[in-house]
Amino acid sequence: MGLKPIELSQLDVVTGNAYEAIAVASQRARQISDERKVEFTQRLEGIKQVQESLEEDEKVNPEQVELSKEFDKCSKPTEQALDELVHGKIAYRYKSSE
Repeated sequence: MGLKPIELSQLDVVTGNAYEAIAVASQRARQISDERKVEFTQRLEGIKQVQESLEEDEKVNPEQVELSKEFDKCSKPTEQALDELVHGKIAYRYKSSE
């Protein structure tokens, strides 16, 4: 999976400022990463419960390996966040200074 360059002019159109666009995308990437981490942990807990009931001799759990491969195939959070930003799928607002 190679890198896809993005024109900064695409980001300027979305927010009016490339630096603001990068800040918005980075915050969304953190959210995506946290969501995936929670999902991965929940699914891994289910596998661990099954694994505890199996024999101790079996060190490699094929279900755990398959789950890891599945999450490795997902697009990176930064890539997904930039894609959402460019296509207008992210709503953002400025903090009020009250």
